[in-house]
Amino acid sequence: MIYTKPIRVALYARVSTNNHGQDVTLQTRELKEFIEHRGWQFAGEYVDLGISGSRVRRPELDRLMADAHRHQFNVVIVWKFDRFARSVSHLL
Repeated sequence: MIYTKPIRVALYARVSTNNHGQDVTLQTRELKEFIEHRGWQFAGEYVDLGISGSRVRRPELDRLMADAHRHQFNVVIVWKFDRFARSVSHLL
């Protein structure tokens, strides 16, 4: 018998404004369904509301990064790359 540890997945979602039709629930719902359909373990949700993706400091992104350093999860998923960072250089 081969035992493998479950994949622990965190999700990150962001909307830059709470109006103009942006709803973070769409992102989180689809991401949770994605995790569930693959049989992965949901490890946490990090959501920044009303914060631009161009900002270097985002409270929930900062918390996600701290938890990543503590190995709280194996994978981070986002609904769309620009919800996480505006560019690869910004991400790095």
